[in-house]
Order: sequence, then structure tokens, then C-alpha cells
Amino acid sequence: MASLLQFLRRRRRLALLALMLSTVLLMVASMGRGLDWQASQPLFDILLPCVMLLGVAGQLLALLALLGKPRR
Repeated sequence: MASLLQFLRRRRRLALLALMLSTVLLMVASMGRGLDWQASQPLFDILLPCVMLLGVAGQLLALLALLGKPRR
């Protein structure tokens, strides 16, 4: 994880892209949780919170990389 953080600090545009993609992933997963499914599908009940967690973790990692000093 530390090497990924170093990599994102050196490539700030990639960190911005990761932040945007993580935000979109989180939005899509939360919209999927908000939809009223006709039948409760256990796969979505398990998968969507995991995708939301992945989106939040990606956002935090990208923000941490962007807040740090750029490494050269």
C-alpha cells in the first residue's frame, strides 16, 4: 500500500483520475442500494456494500496522495 501511495504521489493526474473513478463507483453503488428491487436479491445485498467500501477506500487513498507533498 505504501508503494501505491508513493506511485500516486508522483503521478498526481492519475491520483485525480482515481479520485473521480472512486466517486463514480461509490455513487453507482449507492444508487443501486437505493433502487427498489422487485425481489430481494442476496447477491446485490452482499456485493453493493463491498463496492461502496471499495469506492470509499479509493477516495481516501487518492485524497491522501493528493494532500501529501509530491515526490520526485
